[in-house]
Amino acid sequence: MSMKIVGLSPEEMAREEAEKAAFDALPLIEKNAIKLADLEREWSILGPSRSITFTVCFIEEEQANLLAQDARKEGFDVSIVTWASENTYRYELNATRIMEPTAENVTFWEDWFFTRAKNAPDFEEYDDYFIDGADFSGWSYPKTLRPAFLLEGDKRSKNYQNALGAQERTRILFGQTLCDFEASNGWASKKNSNSSPSFQLIPSEFVKFAIRRRPSSPGPTASNFSQWLYSLYASAFGDAQDRDEGKAAEEFILEERQRAYAATDSKTMRSHFSDWRLQFNGLHMAQGIRPNFYTIKDLRVRGEPLRVLPDLVYRNNRTGEVIIVEIKHSQMDIPSNLWPNIWGQLWCYAQIEEFRDAPKVTVVGEVWGDQWYSRGQVRYVYLRASVRRNPRAKAYDRFFRSLFDIYRGKN
Repeated sequence: MSMKIVGLSPEEMAREEAEKAAFDALPLIEKNAIKLADLEREWSILGPSRSITFTVCFIEEEQANLLAQDARKEGFDVSIVTWASENTYRYELNATRIMEPTAENVTFWEDWFFTRAKNAPDFEEYDDYFIDGADFSGWSYPKTLRPAFLLEGDKRSKNYQNALGAQERTRILFGQTLCDFEASNGWASKKNSNSSPSFQLIPSEFVKFAIRRRPSSPGPTASNFSQWLYSLYASAFGDAQDRDEGKAAEEFILEERQRAYAATDSKTMRSHFSDWRLQFNGLHMAQGIRPNFYTIKDLRVRGEPLRVLPDLVYRNNRTGEVIIVEIKHSQMDIPSNLWPNIWGQLWCYAQIEEFRDAPKVTVVGEVWGDQWYSRGQVRYVYLRASVRRNPRAKAYDRFFRSLFDIYRGKN
């Protein structure tokens, strides 16, 4: 059986080469503007600032240390990694700073690092042959992360991994980088891809269907509202039997999960997010103790104020900004925009009276999953998806406010 390899046609290759030549001929600031525009299609959800790293590779350690000193004076966090190959060493300097991701900003600092790399003394390798003492390797956005926490395993490995997981989750939660989104873990489907379609619905049709499926006895909690939303599409989009809580597990596994869900790294928060504080943790309500619900007096269901219990709430002490987190656990395939019931529940949380005067509210939907490794000897929980939204956006608020009014029988 022969296989035909399909490649680019001569015309397509010529077009690509022409496009590359045209791009290479552009001024640096225009190249950066194009690269940033492409990146920001995904990253703009994190707000107006971005953590950007500039990388320079040196032949001599002394030169790397000199640039590190200068960069730190300019407000950069700097690290130097040593790479050994046979009898030679290279020193990779990574300088990171949070800045507004404009072509002007990036180009200014690219010129700054490039000039210093160019001025590093050349290294004489042979009598008449010199190699550059330093090479500017470019700039980059942060790597996407997939925080993981060991639930079982030896104490040393568990402590190390869970400290790393807390650090990575903190960086994602406060908008320094993105989660490495996992659409399918290969369990719920035969696919094993990180690409995922979004959850598609036509708002007007969904609202009409909701009216026909109005509950007869709506409960006065955000959880009840979320469960009703889920019932509106569950049969059409598959039975996510473990979407909210995961399958039954031993009690200590559930406790370890809860601990992982709430984990943030105190050192990272002090260093990079010192203004943020955990204001409310609804994950650790002790058994037998009545949950400390928030109540929303103007969202009444059958005469009772709506009761809501957010998983996590963070507040910025300097700006007053609030982040509200809703956590789900699932092995199912995940749509890129998550599920409507998550956003409906978070809409309820965003109506909490205490947060209405906040200058900005961000809601975050997280989906976690379980895995095993080392032939089933070690179990861990990891963050599969973390998606952010502005609950005050007109379309978001109008859609879920309409659904809530249908749910409680107001219209």
